Amino acid sequence: MNTPPRFPLGRLALLLAIAGSTACAGTVPEVGPVDVPRLEQAVAASPGNTGLQVQLGMAQFEAGDFEASRTTLRGAREAGEESGPLFLYLGMAEEELQNWSAAREAYNVYLDVGSSTPAVNEVRKRLTLIGRNLLRAQAQQALAREQEITATGAITPRSVAVMPLEFNSDREDLEPLIYALSDMMITDFKISNALTVLERAEVQTLLDEMALTSEGYADEETGARAGRMLRAEHVFQGVLTTLGENDLQTIADVLNVPNTSSAGQITEQAVLEQLFDMEKQLVIRTIREVLGVELTPAEEQKILENRMTNVLAFLAYGRGLRELDGGNYDAAQAEFQAALALDPAAFAGNPTIAEELGALQDASTLSTDQLGTIASTTGEIGGGLFGPPPNGTTNDLTTLGISGQIPVGPGSSDGTPSTLADNLTSTLDNVFTGVDPSPVILDIGLSTGDQSRNSTPGQSNPTTRDPVPEAGPGGETIPGVTSATIRIVIPRPGGEQ
Repeated sequence: MNTPPRFPLGRLALLLAIAGSTACAGTVPEVGPVDVPRLEQAVAASPGNTGLQVQLGMAQFEAGDFEASRTTLRGAREAGEESGPLFLYLGMAEEELQNWSAAREAYNVYLDVGSSTPAVNEVRKRLTLIGRNLLRAQAQQALAREQEITATGAITPRSVAVMPLEFNSDREDLEPLIYALSDMMITDFKISNALTVLERAEVQTLLDEMALTSEGYADEETGARAGRMLRAEHVFQGVLTTLGENDLQTIADVLNVPNTSSAGQITEQAVLEQLFDMEKQLVIRTIREVLGVELTPAEEQKILENRMTNVLAFLAYGRGLRELDGGNYDAAQAEFQAALALDPAAFAGNPTIAEELGALQDASTLSTDQLGTIASTTGEIGGGLFGPPPNGTTNDLTTLGISGQIPVGPGSSDGTPSTLADNLTSTLDNVFTGVDPSPVILDIGLSTGDQSRNSTPGQSNPTTRDPVPEAGPGGETIPGVTSATIRIVIPRPGGEQ
């Protein structure tokens, strides 16, 4: 990200830029890695300033210290901060640390509090990718805790996990049917209000983590393992076989996971062109005959109506699902478009699968750095008045090559000469609190003698800039300061000004 522009008054301008470390409510200035030490000192001096904490967390993120960024931003959140930049950067930090659940939580809050529409839209797409990463992490955790999960024996009553069918054929061109059929069966099982059906992505992610190929999908022990880790009561699995050139046969076995035994088998056979009728009978018979659930007439009719009419489109849809599972989003998009072109009226996954795929494509090519840039250039970050300077900003000017004890004014009521630091701090305090300050003369004496440090009626007035509303990065007008004059009077040798 770009660093904030500096004002054209040399070291004085540098002080102003450093002092402006906290934006007004609703805005946060841009920060970068170079700002981390300064912001760490500012937060230490003002531990209750959550705005400074957010800036520090952002700067730590930009420096690549994601752990520190997360810790700082979580602290600001726990202290009550609710700004868009906080939840955006917290989500990005959690994402970089692959804490997908926490990233999803932070991004979901950002959808409600974010002020940048483009950034909100990108985060909404990103949540789809986060969801898939979360499924993978959960599958890995389930495998790591398999013994513990098996020991508890916890299940979700009346739940069904549909495994892809094992493919038993030399017809490689028909292999995508096992993915398309399992997806259609999941949709049909869900029509029954009496069942809880696991999502296809959840089941497939676990199978991928188990490093299974399609040859192992119908294995009873595999189904039992997967069912236990998915906490499913029943697992639907089976084998798709070709008989001759165009005949298909499906033998389905429904596994009762707690008992590790078969709850029943269903066999259906049909020619290739009638595979949709075969799938409907498999689902309806399984629900009624094996699971013992009665379908209402309306539910049965809805199952029968959920179909495609073009086998080639169904095969393209299956290829698209296979590519989607492999993370090949461009190839998946091409297959889904082919399916839609072949069967536009009955394409089973349109529009939900198309929306999901589009979000995955966009999110997978956008880094967190690019997401931060979008937020910065569209008003979420940057702009607004600078807030009050953190404690200690003007107390030690020696690091900037300026002595804090240069006498520059007539002094206080007790006769103590005022210093550059005193006058600058006083002026900035007025400016930052939105008060129209009285003109302050910062006279820097460069010669000796009793020359007056104040301008006289006969002197020409120094150039004074009329107050003009400043514009932020997004073109918005920045309110607050109406006028502020800083006049530097430098006596020349010989007593002339």
